[in-house]
Amino acid sequence: KKMAALRTMLLGCGVGLAAVACSDAYTPRPPRFSWDTIPAFFHSSNASGPYSDAALMEIAKFPMVTVEKFQGPCAHSRTISPACHQEKVIIDVLQKVKALNSNISTIFYYNSVLDFPQYELHATMLANPGLMLHDKTGAAVQTRCPAPSGQCDVFDFGQPAVRALFIAECVNATQTGYVDGCFVDRAVDPQGFMSSLDPAVASAYMAGRTQMLKDLQTAVGAGPIVGNHAWGPPLELISANTGVNFCMIEGFRNNAASLVQLMTAVKNGRGCQAHDVTGLSESSVAAFLIGAGHNSFLGLGSWDAGDPSTHRSPVFDLPLGNPVADAVNASGVWTRSFDHVNVTFNEASGQGTVDGWVWPPAPPPPAPPGPAPPQPTAMCPVITTDCSWQHFDLKTVGAKTWEDCCASCHGATNCTKWVFHDSSLQCKLHASGANAGVGGTAICGQMSPQILS
Repeated sequence: KKMAALRTMLLGCGVGLAAVACSDAYTPRPPRFSWDTIPAFFHSSNASGPYSDAALMEIAKFPMVTVEKFQGPCAHSRTISPACHQEKVIIDVLQKVKALNSNISTIFYYNSVLDFPQYELHATMLANPGLMLHDKTGAAVQTRCPAPSGQCDVFDFGQPAVRALFIAECVNATQTGYVDGCFVDRAVDPQGFMSSLDPAVASAYMAGRTQMLKDLQTAVGAGPIVGNHAWGPPLELISANTGVNFCMIEGFRNNAASLVQLMTAVKNGRGCQAHDVTGLSESSVAAFLIGAGHNSFLGLGSWDAGDPSTHRSPVFDLPLGNPVADAVNASGVWTRSFDHVNVTFNEASGQGTVDGWVWPPAPPPPAPPGPAPPQPTAMCPVITTDCSWQHFDLKTVGAKTWEDCCASCHGATNCTKWVFHDSSLQCKLHASGANAGVGGTAICGQMSPQILS
């Protein structure tokens, strides 16, 4: 009966998205693709809090945007829990990106193995421990993850109810109208805990994992389901018959292995995100261009970078043009021509060239000077920028300026510290015990002792 009740609550923005409005009419869309320039994607997060307006404008230059599990300070705190509302935190960023450019394909991140504690989905798992994968001894499987405890429980995809729950997390995100698809981490990776399972449980788990990917893609339609490392057969077999329409090469390099993975995804009719770990050398760009097909995208940068400009290279703005033909291999030396460049890549040496572009590309002109820093006032004599306060929260109110935020703190009982986010026009009020966070993109202040007395 408990499982039947669980199934009835899965869809309709119910699981993990209680505070997010739904838009039933929204249809998830695939990313826009063009050979005019290198197709590029963004995948990262800002651990210190909301992105600034300038940062959001930078993110909105990409046709495909994924926001990671690390978004916001709560996901890094020692009190990490479903109260972080990670689903809403991620979707809030994607909503702002959509507001700047509705054509962007926005991607919600979650993990198909690790039940991260900052997601509201984890609360459902805790309330229904039978949904967790259990080993031969009957104990819930725990596997290493980047959480304060160092361990996360695991979804038991051998159970239809768990598959439905996991799929609903993504479908409900798309029903908000701000999400087009989902990034499924560890979608096909081998897992070390398999040997601890009863053989029948292990078999059901693997079959269910494959079925989940298939049903998830069906549920989202043309929206991107990005399976990490799911480039397909013959290199990878778990996702062979799932219909997953995108993959990620998490450590794309200028070598033969990365090139084969990319070409395999293209041959299997999949889009692919090639996440470059070389910093976009000419050789890695050449390897990407040799193997790229329709819906192949190139990206770079860390998973947790508050400054999205570190994810954008001047090479993304250079003219490319349509491929003249598929790449040709002559004894391990690949060549391919586009309308504006000729590309060569040597598998053995890992060296490549892009003839037609000056390398390294010239950086963009410097941005115009920003606004003058805020000046202290008698009411708020301590003003800092690129900062945050943590803990001892009082409430969050709307504010048009940092001066309004300061005034709100002045009028609130026990408020001595405040944080103003210009990107969201939100003002967070804190009591005296709040401590400074690490980094941030907001304006922070403290009240004058004289004003408080």
